[in-house]
Amino acid sequence: MLKNRNLCGSMIAGAMFTSLVGAIATGCTSSATPNVQQGNGVNTNTPTQTVGGELENNSSTRVNQAQKVRSSTKNSANRVAKLDLKEGMPYQKARDLVIQQGWQPNLQGDAPNLQDTSVKELFDFGYEEVKDCSGTGIGACLFEFTNKAGELLSISATIADRSNIERVVWRWWIEKGTNSNQQTLVSSEQGKPPFIGTRLFNFLGGNGTGQSIAIASDGTTIVKLHGKFESSVQYNGKFSNPIILQDGSGLGLLLKDGKIYSLTSDGQIAKGCKGEGTVCESSLLEASSPPIADGFYILGGTDQGLEVKGEQYRYYDEEGKKEWRPISELNSIKENLVFDGKNYWCIPPRREIGVCSENGWIPAK
Repeated sequence: MLKNRNLCGSMIAGAMFTSLVGAIATGCTSSATPNVQQGNGVNTNTPTQTVGGELENNSSTRVNQAQKVRSSTKNSANRVAKLDLKEGMPYQKARDLVIQQGWQPNLQGDAPNLQDTSVKELFDFGYEEVKDCSGTGIGACLFEFTNKAGELLSISATIADRSNIERVVWRWWIEKGTNSNQQTLVSSEQGKPPFIGTRLFNFLGGNGTGQSIAIASDGTTIVKLHGKFESSVQYNGKFSNPIILQDGSGLGLLLKDGKIYSLTSDGQIAKGCKGEGTVCESSLLEASSPPIADGFYILGGTDQGLEVKGEQYRYYDEEGKKEWRPISELNSIKENLVFDGKNYWCIPPRREIGVCSENGWIPAK
């Protein structure tokens, strides 16, 4: 189910739009802009969903409702028509088309549901605008785009064959009333990463509240929160600006003019980090830790190891070597000591038995 979007059969304060899942599961009508190919007529034999959740078969009522929808979204429907989207069009082609017309992936609102394997695969493929997928029925996935006018374009795409990546357009609609200030902020900052390497920042300025952002040359970006006793990964994926954290909070980070800003779940710059009304911003400080040396790092007392070579590393154990990973995932503590978010790894002195700790290699007594 697409989280936070199944609105059929309930009343929400203010004007809300019918969810993708509701449309898939029940066929309920939506106040969002309908597909252009549906705009020329109304199927009066199709039951509609009432506010109470019951199916209604009154043809005249359905016609009136549909007329009201078309009337209230006439201008938006014209904009949908100009997109030249077609049902069955490959999603990749549709995506390129709307981006060429000024739409950008919507990186605000709900964070991608990366707990879902289909969403994770699409996100890793480069579809950063994916939000969620339905695990039932035709298996539709929702993709969102925004423009400078503050509008939200939603595209529902289904699997074309057996591949999750190869999808085709099924439905699409435009919603008004998204935050235009938010979109201006986003669109003006998207592009290439502002730096390659690791930078440190701290919105609160306290002990155990520091964070780091590491950007590799291939765009892989890792954001970590460094607590007093351990570190946790808040984001691991392709670079985007803003970055929406993957911890389920919906919060984000915006890089702008050499600084980094904390964003609320609705895409606005947060306030109050260092006092009431203060903007949550921080300078980006280059990490002063020494570079991570090539070599073989160990825990001590186990067959597990970690090999560093250039800008990559990999684990190994008695079963063999694992796949290479970007070195930006590691934190350099001091010479010959790194931390991977779970364990400390050391290059030990030759022929010395011991264990690796947060302070370095500890010889066995």
